[in-house]
Amino acid sequence: VTVAFGKVDGENVYARLADEPFVVALRRGLLDQIFTDPLQWQELSIFKFKPEQIHRLSVMTDKELSLERGENNQWRWLKGSGDINQTNVQSLLNTLSNLHAVRWLEATPPQHGFEKPQLVVTFTTLPDDEASHKVTIGSGTSDGTWFARVDEREGAFVLSNPDLNTLKLPLVSQPMRSPSPSPSATASPTAKP
Repeated sequence: VTVAFGKVDGENVYARLADEPFVVALRRGLLDQIFTDPLQWQELSIFKFKPEQIHRLSVMTDKELSLERGENNQWRWLKGSGDINQTNVQSLLNTLSNLHAVRWLEATPPQHGFEKPQLVVTFTTLPDDEASHKVTIGSGTSDGTWFARVDEREGAFVLSNPDLNTLKLPLVSQPMRSPSPSPSATASPTAKP
């Protein structure tokens, strides 16, 4: 569908559908809300995989952790050590495989923080395990979201804070801490009249 916008008259702008003879007056504010950069019209869905299709996974923060799906769908370290937190890995896979943008941005200027990213997640998918996908998370925005980009698509997008938190879950199980002993109750002297 093509909408043609014409003359602006005060607070109104005239418009019509490409193959319709009728012209309508719309509020100018509507025109101001329409994206002018084609990058902003991209689909909000970043990836459309099933979590079980992800075969290898690498998470880079201040250090790199790499995993590979092995027998019985259990993950094993390629780079890293310790017990793998399978629940956190599954949460990360669920978010990553169906990642969505909050919105697309017009351009990717340096202030988006991609030169020193917070997080880089790289993964491959089955059946070929050849195609690599990469998400780079830059700096935060003023509204609590994050700038992000993927190698497969042009432009940058905004990622929600809950999605970032899931992508940053610890992949190494934390040892169970035994509760610290509480100080024993001691009787305090009471004054008797």
